[in-house]
Amino acid sequence: MPPEKEKKTALVAAVEILARRLVSTHELRSKLAAKKLYSPGEIEDAVLAVKRMGALHDDFLAEDVARSYKSRGYGPARIRMALRKRGIPAEIIEQVLNGNDEEENTAAEPGESGRSEDADGAVAVLHHKAAQFRREPDPRKRKAKAVRCLVGRGFSYEDAIAAADRWMREEGEGTDDE
Repeated sequence: MPPEKEKKTALVAAVEILARRLVSTHELRSKLAAKKLYSPGEIEDAVLAVKRMGALHDDFLAEDVARSYKSRGYGPARIRMALRKRGIPAEIIEQVLNGNDEEENTAAEPGESGRSEDADGAVAVLHHKAAQFRREPDPRKRKAKAVRCLVGRGFSYEDAIAAADRWMREEGEGTDDE
């Protein structure tokens, strides 16, 4: 008869979880609790031990997730939602999103808004999906589809309108649909 397996400690389970994938503090607690093998005290001790080891950083995870979503063409609202879903604290979310805005403000030319990187990202999404929008012959409907696309990706309505106008000018179309 094989010897009985010893029960893993919460700390060992936490390290194994973190070895597979970077997770937030909230996600780690949830994953350990879902196993139903550890008491809340054991879970909290394991989380604190992992933090002391330097293996659990919500701020690094938030920056990584935000950078990943931004590179895939998502706007601030969608990034905020993804970070909330991962259990990142609100102050870290705002720090990551506003920290990016402060960097953009220092990089922006005088007279430009500090959200130029968001606007550039929105226009890049529209250029990527240009063939899909060109199928619509009516410029007003084309602009409306572009705006809906951007709002759905997490850009504010105002940013989406501005990006659609800019995209249509770059495409050689007027935006005199007022």
